[in-house]
Amino acid sequence: MFLGATSLVYAAFPLSSSPVIAAIEALGCGIVGALSVSYIIHKQLGGLLNSTSTSSEARPSLKISLLSKVEGPTGVNLKIVYTVFGYLQVLSACFMSFAHGANDVANAIGPISAALAILKGTTFGTDIAIPVDVLAWGGFGIVAGLLVWGYRVIATIGKKITELTPTRGFAAEFAAATVVVLASRLGLPISATHTLVGAVMGVGFARGLNSVHGDTVREIVASWIVTIPVGAILSVGYPAILRVIIPSLA
Repeated sequence: MFLGATSLVYAAFPLSSSPVIAAIEALGCGIVGALSVSYIIHKQLGGLLNSTSTSSEARPSLKISLLSKVEGPTGVNLKIVYTVFGYLQVLSACFMSFAHGANDVANAIGPISAALAILKGTTFGTDIAIPVDVLAWGGFGIVAGLLVWGYRVIATIGKKITELTPTRGFAAEFAAATVVVLASRLGLPISATHTLVGAVMGVGFARGLNSVHGDTVREIVASWIVTIPVGAILSVGYPAILRVIIPSLA
């Protein structure tokens, strides 16, 4: 929780221009976030946490060697781990949503910013000030898309690629969000969806190659390949249609 809150604050919130002071501010927010979540978890799981102190179930053996499996938590301990990471996954989902807005939604606003620059007579290559209402429409669009068709993508990523648990979901979301946010800070437009799919496949491969559903992965990769030429063809066709409808554009 400490690492997650610190990373999210450092990446998302306006901090001091001094790197040292900004790091201290992020660390302070991380400590506050970690203590807050720790309090909530102990309040919700107080009985279970107390029961594990006297239960033999609280001491799972860890047999680590090249030929033996690692025995993880079971029973009450497993419930505690999943509950804790359920809270942490809310943080990772917020981090991933922020990363998605910083990159994918910014990609959608990019063409609008270019059009506004032309209307205002801004020289190409200079910084463009984007009106807040335009950014608000971008935010409205992503929420509307989630409400209308988001459930289909949720089902694909959440259920059809590999079996996800709170721990695996946290690992996948946090890894993908980290990559996308770093790319956003560098000004590199990448796909948050592609990155997250790769992260979900990664947590699946960590359990073995057979843990990832190959048919679903092939369909996703095929859709990535198809969308590139289809997008190019449509981008050529739409201006041609507009020239016919509006002759002054010719």
